[in-house]
Amino acid sequence: MNLKRGPYPNPIGNASYFYIQAGHRETAIDQAIQVIRDDAARAAPAAAAQASLNVVDTTISDWVVETLIQGAWLREYHEWEKATKSYFDIQHERNGSKTKPKWKGKLSGADGAVSHVTRVRIQLELFAASIPDTVLHTIDSNRDAINRAKHDDEYFVTEEDFRALHEAISDFWNDLAKQEEFSAR
Repeated sequence: MNLKRGPYPNPIGNASYFYIQAGHRETAIDQAIQVIRDDAARAAPAAAAQASLNVVDTTISDWVVETLIQGAWLREYHEWEKATKSYFDIQHERNGSKTKPKWKGKLSGADGAVSHVTRVRIQLELFAASIPDTVLHTIDSNRDAINRAKHDDEYFVTEEDFRALHEAISDFWNDLAKQEEFSAR
C-alpha cells in the first residue's frame, strides 16, 4: 500500500491538512502568549511604583503563560493522536483495504500494552513510509511525559518542550505529505 493524497479540492485526510492544522494551533498559542506579555508590559510602569505589585504582576503573567503552555502541550499531543488515527484510517480506504488499523486493545504477538506511537510505526511500515527516528522519539518521549503528568507525577512543561513537540509533529506531517502520491479517491 502507498500513501495517497485525495483529489482536489478536498484536503481532509491529506498529511498537508494536518500539518496546516498544527500550524494554526501554534499561531494561536503564539498570539495568546504575546497578548499576555504585552498586557504585562503595559501594566509594568504603573506597577513599578509599588514594588510588591510589580512582583505580583510578573508572577501572574508568567503563571498564565505556563498554564497556557501546559494545556497546549497536552492538546498538541492528543490532537496528533486523533489526527494519526483519522489519517491512517483514510489511507486504508484510499488503498481499498478491507481492514482498518487496530487503535485499541492488544495486538497479536505483543506482550502487554502497545503505545499509540508504536501503532503509528506499524502503519508507517505498512505503507512503506519513513519518518526520521528523532521525530518519532520526540513525540514518544512527550507521550511518556504527558502520561506521567496526567497519572503519576507533577510535571510542568517548558515553552521549549512545547516547541520541540510541535516541531516534531509538524515535521511528521510534512514528511508524510512529501511521500503521498495523488489518487482519484
